[in-house]
Order: sequence, then C-alpha cells, then structure tokens
Amino acid sequence: MATIGPTQVNASARIRSAAPLLALAALAACCALSRARAERLAPTALETGFDIPAFPAEVVRPFSFGLRSFVSDLMFLQAIQVHGGRGTKMVTAHEGARDDRAMNRLLTYATDLDPQFAGAYRFAGNAMPRQTLDGKLTNVLQAEALLAKGARECPDDWHIPFTLGFIESYFLARFEAAGRNFAAAARLPGAPKYVGLLATRTLTQGGDLAFAEQLATAMAEQATEESSQREWEERLLDLRMERQLREIEGAAARYAARTGQQAPSVAALVKAGELSDVPREPHGGRYLLEGGEARSTAKERLRIRGRRGALATLEVQ
Repeated sequence: MATIGPTQVNASARIRSAAPLLALAALAACCALSRARAERLAPTALETGFDIPAFPAEVVRPFSFGLRSFVSDLMFLQAIQVHGGRGTKMVTAHEGARDDRAMNRLLTYATDLDPQFAGAYRFAGNAMPRQTLDGKLTNVLQAEALLAKGARECPDDWHIPFTLGFIESYFLARFEAAGRNFAAAARLPGAPKYVGLLATRTLTQGGDLAFAEQLATAMAEQATEESSQREWEERLLDLRMERQLREIEGAAARYAARTGQQAPSVAALVKAGELSDVPREPHGGRYLLEGGEARSTAKERLRIRGRRGALATLEVQ
C-alpha cells in the first residue's frame, strides 16, 4: 500500500485552503464575461452595469465554500447603487423599468443565496416600491413577494412583517392580510406598541373583527404597564362599537330592502323589528343613522385612510 508523504499532505492542505478563493475567482470571471456580453449586445441599456451572476442562486449556493454571504453582499451593494442612481429622478414607469427590474433581480438573488439576509428584505420593502411621474406604482408586487419570503425566513424580525403589512394596506388595499402581518409584527420582541393598535384598525377595515378582538384581548392581558392596558381596553370598546354599528347598518339594509325607504333612525329599526333594542354605545355616546350609515356621537370609527385605489395604477413589471 502506498504511503502519503508530508509533501503530498501539505499540497493537499494548500489546495483545500485555496478552494474558496478559486471559487470566488471563477464566479467573478463568469460575472465579467456575462456583463461584457450584455454590454456588446445592448450597450445603451442602463441595467447591464448591475446584474446577477450567470448561474442561478441554487447552483452557486452549494459551491460557494462558505462565501455565499459575501456574494450576497455584493448583490445587495449593487442594488443600493441602482437605488441611489434613481433616487433623484422621478421618471415615468417605462423609463425606470430597467432600474426596477435590476433592483428586483439583485435583491431576489441576494436573498436566494442568503435567505436570512434580514437587511436585504428591509431595504426591498422601503426602496423598491416607487411612484413615477406618470402616476404609476412600480415594483410593489415584487417587494411584497420578497417581504413574504423574508417573513418566513426571518421570523424574529418585526420590521419585515410590519413593512409587508404597510405595502398590503397602503398600496394594495389588502387590509385583512395587512392586519394579520401587523399582528404578527406586534407579537415580536422590540415591536412598538402602536403596531398592535394599527393591526386591530387594519383588521377592522378588512372585516375581520373577530381576530381584531382576539388580538386586543390578548394584548390587554399581556400588558405590563397600566397606560398600555388602558389603551387596549379602550380599543376593545372601539371594536365593540364597530360591531354594534355594523349590526345597525345590517338592520338598516334589511329595512330598506323590505320597505324601499331609508330608516330615519335607530329607534325606527327597533320599532320595525329589525333590531331587538337600541344598542348601548360603550363610550357613553349614542348612535345615529344617516342615509343607511351608522355613526357614534362619542368616537370615530376605526378606519384606514389610505390609497385604496392604488391597485388601479399598479404597473406590473
């Protein structure tokens, strides 16, 4: 049997130690070749200066020899440069499409290589969505997809589901989904207390009162400060008021369908048998009915005043 001498052992060790550098050099060469080819084919394209490696992330990951975070950082830094280049020019959706696509590709690749790259998800949520001069919204759905991945991969970072909830509520008017993401963020360490209050408001807008009340009850029970406990108890009263207002409006809709006329008051609904009695307003006020819509004299309803029509101007890349 042949024996392995010290020289061979040292040579083998040197090869193993050089493997990461060789892999990085190969990856850099592939990137350079790919970029040079792109520049020859489309020399005027803005996006050719910033692009992902020629190999898919799932191919690069097992051969990165522990350097995948380094390669992921390179993609992230390129995305920051793309964002910095477009920050001072609010161009049209068509003119900015190349930069938008480049940012999405770079950040997707970075998080595919390093799925726990929390900073990349946070950056995507804040930097990718953009309103252009022609009134279009770009990179919103792409940012939503990245943040949804981030919420799965980084379950301890409250910023990610919070930003996802903001995008879903403000840009997409998906209030129930947004409320659930706000609720997930509110339960995580470090989340400000307003996040839970925002979650209940958004859930109410989305129609999920049961989940909003469940969250408010749990937060009130877990509150360690007296002021925080009072806030959650007040929110439970708000939710009770909202439930009663919806019951009144449901009764008013039945009254209008049956009689062909709008009910003049809450008392008229009771007299007509549509309500069993006049609900007691939990804040000490009273309920009014105007044109089929109910309101309280003591407190405004929980509503989200945002861009509910934003989906109509969404530019899908």
